[in-house]
Amino acid sequence: MSFHWIRYRESGIGEGQTFTWTKATRELRLEDEEGNVSEDVHLLSEHEQMELEHLLLHVNLMHWQSVYTTEWLILDGTDWEIRWSSPDGDGTSRGSNAFPDKWELLRDWLYGQFAENGEEDR
Repeated sequence: MSFHWIRYRESGIGEGQTFTWTKATRELRLEDEEGNVSEDVHLLSEHEQMELEHLLLHVNLMHWQSVYTTEWLILDGTDWEIRWSSPDGDGTSRGSNAFPDKWELLRDWLYGQFAENGEEDR
């Protein structure tokens, strides 16, 4: 299984960001809620590209539920959404303070690509 692209959006505590990866160009872009693209558009190496594709399979993205919810009232939590396109079709999964198994592996990998000095900026 391979993917053509993914778009991961997350917001919480008044801040939001969107990561967009396109396989054909190997570009990983980061935008803030206002649509400002980071000056550091990351061109993935072949190794990073393979790492991301393996990670998407490892977290079982294609089988994530369309919606994740929690019964708890949480203010200033995390809202997230991921969209993807693959040879088998397009998909979407989203949640509010509820997450699929291994979600944090993908999230941390994406943030890690734009971290400075090993520090993640979330």
